[in-house]
Amino acid sequence: MTTHTATSPTDLLNNAERLAPTPDSRDATVEDWIRSYAALGLAAHAAFRATLPSLRPGGVRGSRPDLGYLITIAVSSTAAAVALDTPREAVTQELWALTPEAGALNGEYIDWLTDTLDRLGINPADLDPGFDAADFKSPSRPA
Repeated sequence: MTTHTATSPTDLLNNAERLAPTPDSRDATVEDWIRSYAALGLAAHAAFRATLPSLRPGGVRGSRPDLGYLITIAVSSTAAAVALDTPREAVTQELWALTPEAGALNGEYIDWLTDTLDRLGINPADLDPGFDAADFKSPSRPA
């Protein structure tokens, strides 16, 4: 059962910062940076998905900078986390494996983020309301 209620894009992104803050010193570990980027990436993906149902089918054409901003955060944060978490010689292969061109069209990047966060002690359900906390080994720290 999901135990949190943060669902607006701002709530989701703020919750990611609360659970895995951006390191603020040179003494931060690589794991601190991976945790922060992965949390931000998963929260941004969740925020984007949460926003989609509010769009009208065949809706009015126009600019939605908020959606572009969310996708930019999601993709750049995911790429940074992958680059930091993968041995240097395998980074390009791992990044490629998570692209649509390589066939990653079924949420493989979400799987990568959830596995990484769970391994680093953050329950993905605390960042994305679409997940159940019981599906992960990390303890839940709801908002």
